[in-house]
Amino acid sequence: MEARARKIVVESAGPIFAAKGRFADFFYQHLFDLAPETRALFRRDLHRQKRMLMAALAMVVGVLGDRDRLAATAAHLGRVHANRRVRHAHMMLGQRAFDLALADFYGPACTDEMRIAWQSAYAQVLEMMEIAPDPCALAETGTA
Repeated sequence: MEARARKIVVESAGPIFAAKGRFADFFYQHLFDLAPETRALFRRDLHRQKRMLMAALAMVVGVLGDRDRLAATAAHLGRVHANRRVRHAHMMLGQRAFDLALADFYGPACTDEMRIAWQSAYAQVLEMMEIAPDPCALAETGTA
């Protein structure tokens, strides 16, 4: 991820975190509008799920400049999502919901440059999540 894009993501994340979950509201509203069947993936309290989304987002933004820490964070998120039966198609819907939530959250202040920066960050994390080793597979091969 380019330094300029990383800077845009980090700077635009501040207001998202300060808004006390408003971004998460937009995200899940769009996710469920795009794919109502995804609601079944969230059997837990949705309010708690929104807090977990914001915590994961904070973890990712906090390590964007450090490839090793980002890879470790993405690997962890990949395992969490895999354990919950989240598939690549769900993550792609999540990317679209994230983009729409960003536009809702920022309104006219959401520039193309901001959206592209966040799309780049999301794609990078998604790529790292998918290459994370499956802990079950490691245990079976004796490399865990």
